[in-house]
Amino acid sequence: MGFPYQDPQQAKEFVLGFANRLRDVKEIYEGWSALKMLVGIHIKQPDIDFWVDARGEGMQICETHPGGEEDASLTLTAELFHKLYTGQENAMLAFTKRLIQPKGKVSGIMQLTRTMPQAVEAYKRYLAEKGVKA
Repeated sequence: MGFPYQDPQQAKEFVLGFANRLRDVKEIYEGWSALKMLVGIHIKQPDIDFWVDARGEGMQICETHPGGEEDASLTLTAELFHKLYTGQENAMLAFTKRLIQPKGKVSGIMQLTRTMPQAVEAYKRYLAEKGVKA
């Protein structure tokens, strides 16, 4: 099964809910917080934008632009997002194949691919809670 929602509002609620869950995973929270950057995540088909704001203390997930210039951004399809977090696609390989379009200072973000196993587990739990099959 692919990305579970085509309705833009349902898709946005789903993605933001998952992004906020990642704040509860210690390694992910600490990794993003250490970047000290504003990172835009831009998902296509359906279109969902959110921001990881780690410019201050810790990491915040914002559904509207929190102001200031993005230090980095990642653009990918909802289908790829789903494949990455179900473990069907490798994040570094997706960068290499240009399936993820990066802008700005993305070297730190690419280092965070080491936390993908924890993110995959969190996503699978989130899918199960939502009653969605991976």
